[in-house]
Formats: sequence, structure tokens, C-alpha cells
Amino acid sequence: MLLLVLFPIAGYCGDWELMDNPLSNTGVTLDSIWGSGNDDVYVVGGNVILHFNGRQWRIQSITLRDFAGVWGSSRHNIYVGGTDIIGQSCGFGYWFFRPQLDLSNYCFVTRVGGIRRDMLMTGYCYDKGLSSSGGFIIRYSRLRGPRRVGKSKPTAEYEGMVTLDLPQYGYDGTIYDFWTYDNAAYCVAGDSGMLKYDGRWLSSIPIDTKGINAIWGSDLENVFLVGDAGKVLRCNIKADPPIVNREIIDTEYDLYDVWGTSPTDVYVLDGWIHHYDGKTWSQMDSGGVVVTTVRGVPGGDVFAVGPNGTILRKIKSTVN
Repeated sequence: MLLLVLFPIAGYCGDWELMDNPLSNTGVTLDSIWGSGNDDVYVVGGNVILHFNGRQWRIQSITLRDFAGVWGSSRHNIYVGGTDIIGQSCGFGYWFFRPQLDLSNYCFVTRVGGIRRDMLMTGYCYDKGLSSSGGFIIRYSRLRGPRRVGKSKPTAEYEGMVTLDLPQYGYDGTIYDFWTYDNAAYCVAGDSGMLKYDGRWLSSIPIDTKGINAIWGSDLENVFLVGDAGKVLRCNIKADPPIVNREIIDTEYDLYDVWGTSPTDVYVLDGWIHHYDGKTWSQMDSGGVVVTTVRGVPGGDVFAVGPNGTILRKIKSTVN
């Protein structure tokens, strides 16, 4: 008699599905998510790129350098970036890697995203005495290469890469996160507040972002900032001056990430997942699994990732 044993590819954690993947229970922390649809999702953690084709997760590439994040403008234009590495793919499973801009031994890339068809990477640099730090933005174009954008014009070039330096704003810390909307990037930069990069110039928005770790918005009138000790701010940055309101959420833990589909469908993470329906915040049932990053993909699914190779998925009907 032939006994056929089928192993489940997923378990269920309340509102979320726990997805089996090659890094499950390996101790690897997954940091970043991007996808063009439910059948084309990328996750990076450490030096590994994972890809989900709608049926299963597979390792697509392993390098000698760690990644800070993944982002794409389409399924045929995907980037990964880190402190020591830049990678790009046309979406068929093949990656081309090149060295990062020579940032010095004291610089670190912490976030990866994009504007138009170009990748943006943000981070911070310590001085050689490790007594203070300053932020930067790196913009990478497949056509023009990596470039470092300066205050009003490029300040330094390395095979076309330009980084954006921020000392003219008195900035002395990390750019913790950024959100792109209508071909502009809105950055939260600690003591320096919110910064807007429109693709050419950098300007300041008068909002206190001290202790803020992440930003996401559905539009300029509904921008959510989350940070230390359960801090959630809802901002209208279209108004002059900006309007800022404090949201009440039942947690005192630091919030790591925020993402949503609309002002009435917002997720924030403090290790656990909290959801906002436009009226109230509530903690979702994720089976006690710890996650630190959340993103959705066109087609409807929402993914959350975190330590120990954890990937959760919530199936939804629509995602903007």
C-alpha cells in the first residue's frame, strides 16, 4: 500500500496565515517586502532574496552582503539595496549586483524604496569620532547608474550615483523612513522633522518627527507617522501649516512600521499587528507571532514579516 503524506505549506494564526518558506525557523530576520501582485512578491532578509510565485516561496539569490530592502516600479524593474551592495532584476529570477557608492566605513543604508522608476536608499553616517551622525539619500537609476544628489546640485559622483546630503537643515541623525506620493519622497528625519524630496530639490515640512520610526499615507491629507512608546500621529501636510493629531492606540511599545490601503484600513506593528478601521484601533489575532514590517500588493494580499524567517499573509479583496 502506498501512503501519500502531504505537508501543509501554511498554518493559520487567527486573522493571518503563517506561510512556510526556506527561511522559516532559521533565525534570519526578514526586513522588507515588495510585490507587483499576489503571484509576484519579494522579501529580503540578511543576504537572501525570497520570491513568492503565488504557490510557494523560493530563494532567488544569496550574496555575500546584507540587504536593507527591496523595491520595484513594476514586475520587470526590481531593485535591492544595502550598505555595501545594489542589485537589479528584470523579473525573471536573474539578478545583477554592483558595489554601493563608497560611503566610508561609518555609513549605513537603513531603508529602500523608490521614486518614479529609480530606487532611493536612505541612512546615516557617523563622523570618524562616532560622536555625531548625518543623513543621506542615494538615488539609483538603471539607465544613469547610482548617483549622489546634493543640496542644490550634485555634490559628488561615483559612476553616476548621487547622494543627497542634509547638513544645511541642521540634520544630525538618521532618515528613519520615507513614503513616496505623486513623484515625491516624504522623509522622517528625527530632530530635523519631515523632509520632502521632489526628485531635484529638498525642502522642509514643519512637523516634529522626533521619535518617529515610520511613515505612510493614502494622500497628503491622511499621512500616518508611528514611533516610540505607541506614538501615532495623523497629519494633513497639504494644509499650511500642517495639521497634526495624536491617535489613541492601546500599546505602549515602540511601533516599527505602518501601511494601509486607505484612511479606514491602516496597519501598524509593535511586534504584534494593530488595525485601524477609520474609527478605532484594535489588535489583530496573529497567533502571537512577532512581525516588524507590513506591506500589501496590488491584487489584495497583505504580508507581514519579522524575526526567525516569519512571513504572515492576510488575503484581502483590494489593495491600492
